[in-house]
Amino acid sequence: GEELLPIRGVVRVLPNIAGFVGGDTVGCMVATRFDQMEELTLLIDIGTNGEMVLGDRRRRLACSTAAGPAFEGARISCGMRGVAGAVDHVTRQEGKISFHVLGDGQAKGLCGSGLLDLTAALLEEGTIDETGHLEGGAYCLSPGVTLTQKDVREMQLAKGAIRAGIELLAKELGAAVEDIRTVYLAGAFGNYLNPASACRIGMIPPVLANRIVPIGNAAGEGAKLCAVSREEFTYSQRLAESTEFLELASLPEFQDRF
Repeated sequence: GEELLPIRGVVRVLPNIAGFVGGDTVGCMVATRFDQMEELTLLIDIGTNGEMVLGDRRRRLACSTAAGPAFEGARISCGMRGVAGAVDHVTRQEGKISFHVLGDGQAKGLCGSGLLDLTAALLEEGTIDETGHLEGGAYCLSPGVTLTQKDVREMQLAKGAIRAGIELLAKELGAAVEDIRTVYLAGAFGNYLNPASACRIGMIPPVLANRIVPIGNAAGEGAKLCAVSREEFTYSQRLAESTEFLELASLPEFQDRF
C-alpha cells in the first residue's frame, strides 16, 4: 500500500449558520465579538451572496440574499475585478463627473465600487431616473468604458436584494431600520465602496449613512484567531449555534420588498 504521510498540522473549518451563511460570516462575527454588542448592529459581507447578521448580545438573526455577481464585475458589460485599469471611484462635482483608475493608467472597466459610484452620480445628475431608466440607453464614462441599461438593471437586482434583506431582518427582530446603531461592512468590496453612494441608490437605508464602518477582511481575521486558539474556535461554534437563520425565500413578502 501507499506510505502514509505523517500529520503535519490540523485543519479547522469554521461552522456554518445555514446553507448560504457560512464560515465567512462566522469569522466576521468572531472578529467583531458580535455577541457582545450592546446596541443593535448590522454586519454585511457583500459577495455573490449578501450575507448579513442583525442583532446584539441578546439575539442575533442571519440571512443570505442572492445579491448576484454584479459587484464583482460579472454580468456587467464593462465589469472587471478591482485590479489595475478598473475605475474604482466616480465623483460628481459642480455638475462634472470625474473618476479614479486603479494603477493610475488608462480606464479598462468598472469594478464594484466604481459601478456603485457611477450609478449614484448619474442618479444625482438625472441621467438615471428613480425607476432605473438610463437616458439614451448607455453612458460613456471614458473610451471603452460604458454603462448600459442592462448594467443598471443588474445593479438594481443586487441592491434590491440587499435592501430587502436588511428590512426583513429588522422586521423579524421587531425593530425599525433606524434603530440600527452601527453597520459593519466586511470584505474587499465593503472596504472600497463609498457609503454615500450605497445610500444614494438605496442599497443601504439612507438613515444609516453616518453609521457605516468598513472593517476590511474580518472573515480572514476571524479565521486566523480560530487557527491559533482552541478557545476562539470553540467560541466560533457557540456563535454559530446561538445565531438564528431567516430563510428569506420562504417569506411571502420578500418578493414585494425586493
